[in-house]
Amino acid sequence: MDMKKQVLIVTNAITDEEITKIKQSFNSEYAPRINIKLTLVHVIPRLPTCYFNITSMGLLIERYYDEAKRTLHEIGRRLGVAQKDQWLISGKIRTEVLQLANRLGSNFILASAQQIQELQRSLFFKNIQQYAVIRNVNQIKKL
Repeated sequence: MDMKKQVLIVTNAITDEEITKIKQSFNSEYAPRINIKLTLVHVIPRLPTCYFNITSMGLLIERYYDEAKRTLHEIGRRLGVAQKDQWLISGKIRTEVLQLANRLGSNFILASAQQIQELQRSLFFKNIQQYAVIRNVNQIKKL
């Protein structure tokens, strides 16, 4: 029996067009024949603790967190990804995404061009088997 392939989608800076592209790719004739599990991750940048002493900054951070959470759940709903497979993490995209991919045993990372460039700057990136900019999801067929 074929093992399920793990695909991690970075939702930071994802556009409606990219979500549609992913959805179309996984609804195509090819998709039902492959065994893929989608997981979503959104990374919230970590701010220095001194900012939490400023009331307006605390409110801004709280709003940012709530918006990121809503966005992640909406993308998950649109792509049919269960809430247990949606990760909201704080830190640096470069380290957090790659550590999560490693922990989950991800075979593939889909991200916007900006996030792929950021991920490539990490030493952990060499452990990832494959990656793609969301606009070129056809690489998934190689899994």
